[in-house]
Amino acid sequence: MLASLLLAAAVNLPPQNPWIAASSYAISHHDPAQTDATPIAGPRRSKQLTVDEVQTVPVLWCSAPTYKHIGEDTVVIASTPLGLIKIRASEDDFSMVSNLPYPGREQVHDEVSNRDIREVMEKIDDHRRRGNDLRLLLHSWYMYYRLNVNMRTMPSGAYAVIDRDGYHYTNYDKHYLVKSFDNNDVNAALVPVKHRNIVAQLPPHIAGNIDRILGISMTYDGHLIAAADGAVIVVDRDLQVKDQVAFPGELVENSIAVDGDNGVYVLTSRHMRKLRWTGTKLSGETEDGAWVSAYDVMPEGEAKALGAASHGSGTTPSLLGFGDDEDKLVIIADGSPDGANIVAFWRDDIPDDFKQKPGTKSARIADQIAMSFDSKTTVEASPVTYDNGVLVINSTYPEPGPVPGDLISNAFRSGTTRAAPRGIQKYQWLADENRFAASWAIDHIDNTDWMPPAVSTGNGLVYIANKRDNIYEYLAADWETGEIKATWRFPDDSVLWNNWGGITVMLEDGDFLLGGFFAVKRFDTSKLR
Repeated sequence: MLASLLLAAAVNLPPQNPWIAASSYAISHHDPAQTDATPIAGPRRSKQLTVDEVQTVPVLWCSAPTYKHIGEDTVVIASTPLGLIKIRASEDDFSMVSNLPYPGREQVHDEVSNRDIREVMEKIDDHRRRGNDLRLLLHSWYMYYRLNVNMRTMPSGAYAVIDRDGYHYTNYDKHYLVKSFDNNDVNAALVPVKHRNIVAQLPPHIAGNIDRILGISMTYDGHLIAAADGAVIVVDRDLQVKDQVAFPGELVENSIAVDGDNGVYVLTSRHMRKLRWTGTKLSGETEDGAWVSAYDVMPEGEAKALGAASHGSGTTPSLLGFGDDEDKLVIIADGSPDGANIVAFWRDDIPDDFKQKPGTKSARIADQIAMSFDSKTTVEASPVTYDNGVLVINSTYPEPGPVPGDLISNAFRSGTTRAAPRGIQKYQWLADENRFAASWAIDHIDNTDWMPPAVSTGNGLVYIANKRDNIYEYLAADWETGEIKATWRFPDDSVLWNNWGGITVMLEDGDFLLGGFFAVKRFDTSKLR
């Protein structure tokens, strides 16, 4: 463990959390710091991928499947709006082991079959190929009805973590957490072993203000951290609430970051907050290192009308700087009415000689820099952070749908019958000057899927989702220069290959492991390393 901590610090990576499974993707966004940096050296050689080089398992939607190892075997767990899917991913295998509903939600699970998923996908494919904007809109809306997509189902399973003993945890049905296990038997079904209504365990004056639990992480002493509208909650691994901090009226619409000292970073619709889990209480007090800062946000309702999914910022906070001599920052994108900024906050003490910068909301803000693209709303994909670099995508739909908050029709029409959000930008933190500087940009990237890239610390490449001529693909660019090094075109023009709302994941052999609507996909890219 000492060796791994030293190695992580040396290459500007967060320390390994000893309570999380020893896997390269056992927690959403790759690590508790939410960096989207992976040690896996992914593929390097371009290829047009064929149908024979991809395996799929049908799902309604999966943001990013987590995985663990059982001996020499690999087990993928896809948490979806309807339940938990276990997939055997050993060697060249990619076969479903079990597909179980969340406790108490069996009827909803039974109402959506693989045939239903395929039928909805095929109708959307048909109208995408015809370029019929109105029919594509109507069939996108039909998906809400046919596949039980609603505000009760859709957040379920959005974030997950696997602990060091092989137990999987995620959120479901707005107020619940579920703990699942397969006895670490690769061939056994994944079974919910415990589930609890977390909100019902809170004091009534707090519980009454909470609509849903969404984000989930794990502290460095093995407690779960759950983010909810109006509160952050600490839960033990038996799903018993240990403590909470409430902030009524503030929405939490993404996940949370945790540092090696159990600082907890939560971004609400109004504030960036640092709390601290002391081991016995969740503290919002300054003497325990906690703080709160405002950031720029649009007036209520304006961001949603422009196609955003969030009221304030759309990003999960990402930590930057882990070595002794490095600035310790937390990075977000704001919701400024003048266009999104990338914002860095001091994680710990504000330097004594630092003076608040003009135009910022507080001295806690180390710097902010405007997005170079036409980002009318916040960024909805979390920043990628590595080695003093920050990479963000433009996620503003130029021609959003007619209904605020209708994300599905934007996902299927953008870049097909309507203009797509385009552009990816890297910034560099200049520690000697306490400021951001623009590094490089690729302006043609189609960000319809709001897909965070992932940077490989193993080969120095960043893997980026794209769509070109209505066909989904991935490309790799040099992290330092932005030069495109390789491209992987997916087999055909089907929406089966979309990655909407997902996170870039690779299996440890170098295969792409991607979610999105309609299927979890394993692409045979390991031979291209």
